[in-house]
Amino acid sequence: MSSIRKALFHSSVSQYGVKLIGLVTTMIVARLLTLEQLGVFAIASGIVMMLSEFKLMGAADYLIREVELSEGKIRRALGLTIIISWGLGIAVAVSGPWVAMFYEMPSLETLFYILSLSFFLSPFISIAMALANREFNFRIVLHVNFVGAIVSLVTTVVLIKLGFGYYALAWAIMARVVTEMIMVMISLSSSVYWRPSFRNVREIAIFGVFNSTANVVKRGIKTVPDMVIGKMGTTTQVGLFSRGLGFVDFLASTLFMGVSPVVLPFLSETRRQGGDVLRAYTRACLMLGALVWPVLTVAAIASLPTIRIFFGPQWDAAAPVASFMAIWMILRTTHNLSNNLLVATGREKLTLVKELLLLLLAVAFVILAFPYGLNAVASSFVLLGIAEIVMVSWILKYFLGLNVARFYRELTPNLFISVLCGLATWAISFFVPFSSEDAWKPVGVIALCLPPVWIGSVFLVKHPLADELMGIVRRVVTGRR
Repeated sequence: MSSIRKALFHSSVSQYGVKLIGLVTTMIVARLLTLEQLGVFAIASGIVMMLSEFKLMGAADYLIREVELSEGKIRRALGLTIIISWGLGIAVAVSGPWVAMFYEMPSLETLFYILSLSFFLSPFISIAMALANREFNFRIVLHVNFVGAIVSLVTTVVLIKLGFGYYALAWAIMARVVTEMIMVMISLSSSVYWRPSFRNVREIAIFGVFNSTANVVKRGIKTVPDMVIGKMGTTTQVGLFSRGLGFVDFLASTLFMGVSPVVLPFLSETRRQGGDVLRAYTRACLMLGALVWPVLTVAAIASLPTIRIFFGPQWDAAAPVASFMAIWMILRTTHNLSNNLLVATGREKLTLVKELLLLLLAVAFVILAFPYGLNAVASSFVLLGIAEIVMVSWILKYFLGLNVARFYRELTPNLFISVLCGLATWAISFFVPFSSEDAWKPVGVIALCLPPVWIGSVFLVKHPLADELMGIVRRVVTGRR
């Protein structure tokens, strides 16, 4: 198996395993905590997780992108990350009382104190993991992520049972970070990971300002509804919208996360070797879209039974939100790898401009739509997705020379596959009503019928993914990896 395929294999096992554990955790938490409790934690975690993008200050992506690495660059990256991450940890703790006062929720103060603790350990984890990613050593990443997720699950359940409520979710995050730190210390013994340098960090800082801010803003687009609705509406409404969006985001990120850690190293390596980066980008979008678009199409049509089986009937109101958000996510994932492309080609400043414009649109849409209800807020995100496609296409065309017409022609098979899967899902609803109280029946039929439909569609349109599927079958039959 080539280094890329090995990396994809280990990355996929790592990310999908973690996502599966995360799904189990979410299903358990949805049944153990109330809508109001989840809404409170959604506000706290949304704000803190958005800030957490700054704690790495782009140092990880900088190390992955660099053509030549030295011990000095690694130590400077660690030093810069410590300065920023520790500073943010202090800022999160200090801002807790102010945020609690703003939202008139005293418990947010304690949540902020707990969530701030992870900022003080993350630099030592992130730099080591960045170097492992650069070297396509995703076996170590697999071990670290998987063990951390297991510890988080156990901590969450035990503490909720002990009566910690939503504080259990915050302590579980800290338990995971501590576990990952221990795993890194066991797996990677080089002293360079623990000896920071605080001199001459300007080059990394300049890169990090644009890269990290872009990542924060991108994450902020997903947390905007929680924060705006939390101020304009109720915590129950926050919980409902967060569950609908979270469900769709879970599906999309589950499919992407197995591949996404490999994308930046792959594009950076392609550039270092003088390859066609735009061609590599187009092919990556084509392959990933064939997986993500059909799943999101099915989720948009069958949101009600899926929400019920995962979270219970008390979350029915989140189903329409999930349908609109699935459509938005299809539009958003069309160019989901564009930030990796811009970073790999040294255009990280454009990622910040793009994400800032989209964030401003998201805030405006949510504020204007909220008086008309949660479904109106969700539907406004479809317009946001269209705006993003237009904007990213223009950026890639005029700054990197992407042939936009050719790019979308090559994605046409993905649209055909998605339509076929959507029609099959719609047809199933006539035989097994999606409004049935036994939600497992329609979901079970979909789970049985849609994989053959998807595989048949892939081969029908002669999608490049068909060759990869045949390759997997041959390796399984012959016993080769």
